[in-house]
Amino acid sequence: MKRNKTIRTLLALAFIVFSCSLVLIPLYFTVLNSFKPYSEIAANIAALPKNVTLGNFAEAWERLHYPRVLANTLIITVFSAVGIVILSGMSGYWITRHSNWFTRLCFVLILCGMSVPFQCIMITFAKMIGLLKLGNRYLGVIISNWTFSLPMSVFLVTGAVKSLPIEIEESAVIDGCTPISLYWRIVFPLTKGTMFTIVSLEVLKYWNNYLMTQFILTKPQMRTIQIAMMSLFNEALFSWDVAVAAVTLSILPLFIFFVIAQKQVLSSATVGAVKG
Repeated sequence: MKRNKTIRTLLALAFIVFSCSLVLIPLYFTVLNSFKPYSEIAANIAALPKNVTLGNFAEAWERLHYPRVLANTLIITVFSAVGIVILSGMSGYWITRHSNWFTRLCFVLILCGMSVPFQCIMITFAKMIGLLKLGNRYLGVIISNWTFSLPMSVFLVTGAVKSLPIEIEESAVIDGCTPISLYWRIVFPLTKGTMFTIVSLEVLKYWNNYLMTQFILTKPQMRTIQIAMMSLFNEALFSWDVAVAAVTLSILPLFIFFVIAQKQVLSSATVGAVKG
């Protein structure tokens, strides 16, 4: 019995190490080579840098127009994330707590959106963006992000709301709590862990979105990080030393966000479990 438990533990550890390696090894080589000149990268990508240089970052910063593309990406990501939390949270709560034929039909139709890939509707999507005059506008990208994120987010919220004791909400209503106050003061804090999970998943998608964003934002001054990165890779003066530095710059804000978000998800989930 003890031997079987040890074998299972070793297998679990081996799986964890293997999974971490799949993530960390590419990240390690990217960051490592971003501090090396091109000659050292060409000689051996796995070797430690002999002459550490920050020139790659300086050139990548300039060629990406990094402050501008970072600001564009942050605007789109932040407003998209805040909006999807509000829309999916309130929609999922209403659908769960007001179950009837209409809300069930809406829920089914919303979930159907998860089965439609963007590539299947991108021509129609591009025409709709033109008809609505949303081209080259941040609002066009933000509304599009809300549309494609809503199905999965509502699905997660409905599951979280179903797990909450309805007696808490009934007590709040008896105490005179309005529907809006009931959601933001009672329900939202209890589902904060799910909300942070939604934000974590969707921010990754918003930050790395290239195809849909390129359809909407065609002006160079409105480029996001991913569009600027693709332009850099397509330039005639492309070089791997600048490229890996640019990749490092593009993932650094996202890495910082996920370090912070991980703590928030764990703390929020714990608080919700205690309150529930």
